[in-house]
Amino acid sequence: MIQSWWHACDALPPARWMKILFITTGAWLGLLIGFTIITTIDMSRLGVDHTIVEIVQAQAVIMIPWLAILPTVAITRARQALMGTPIAIALSELVLLAGLAILAIYLHIIFVYAPFLGAPPARVLEQIPLANWVWDPVMIAMTALLGDAYARSIRQRSHSSQTTRHRIVLRAGNQEDILDIGDIVAVSAQGNYVAFISSDREWLQRTTLSELVVQLTQMDFIHIHRSHLVSGPEIASCARERGRIARVSLRTGHTFPVSARGAELLEAYLASKTSPRLAARAQA
Repeated sequence: MIQSWWHACDALPPARWMKILFITTGAWLGLLIGFTIITTIDMSRLGVDHTIVEIVQAQAVIMIPWLAILPTVAITRARQALMGTPIAIALSELVLLAGLAILAIYLHIIFVYAPFLGAPPARVLEQIPLANWVWDPVMIAMTALLGDAYARSIRQRSHSSQTTRHRIVLRAGNQEDILDIGDIVAVSAQGNYVAFISSDREWLQRTTLSELVVQLTQMDFIHIHRSHLVSGPEIASCARERGRIARVSLRTGHTFPVSARGAELLEAYLASKTSPRLAARAQA
């Protein structure tokens, strides 16, 4: 679990952490209101003197640990789902986290809640129904499901943005070809023309590569050579010579030379797209 939290920042940037914190705090307030209503009804039915303020205070104090437990469990599960943590490791982390959470609740009752009530801790623990201790793991499991659902929503938004495809119109005389940039695997300069290369054909357009570099490098293309840009996701392998990348092969079978400057850009791109854990394993 320590390793998982070490990499949590990569999977969940601060903005997403804050959104989970906001959601779980809202859930905590909802639970506080719900438990307050239930306790009020029970005390009225039993004829116990009480005030709403006293009940709210008591419920808020006993629920303090959940202000930390809810976001911790949700963030942990969301991080697991986004990073593709193996199910055995994920379950082990969540079980360990649940055990620590229940221990924290137990200690909170002894050292905070019992003194708040002015009652001996042993007596307070005796009066807590067994169902309450069963309910705690259920709440933790429900919070983990919330984190899982949050991760799915992130993946869906990411997939939607990735599938929103940019298009380019290539004109040759009276002919116009409309291409999805996602179908282009490379763009190469050929004299006064530029060739847009897909997996099975090429389109020539009278323009210069320099006019396209800025736009295409914002769409996951790497300027590997003064005459070539390639689609980063299409790179299948790299060949090295004299300590640097000298040639790339694409999934389509196309190969292109890589200049010294292009090798630097390509190295930076590959480093940004490689999981730190996978890179460490590869080096090992």
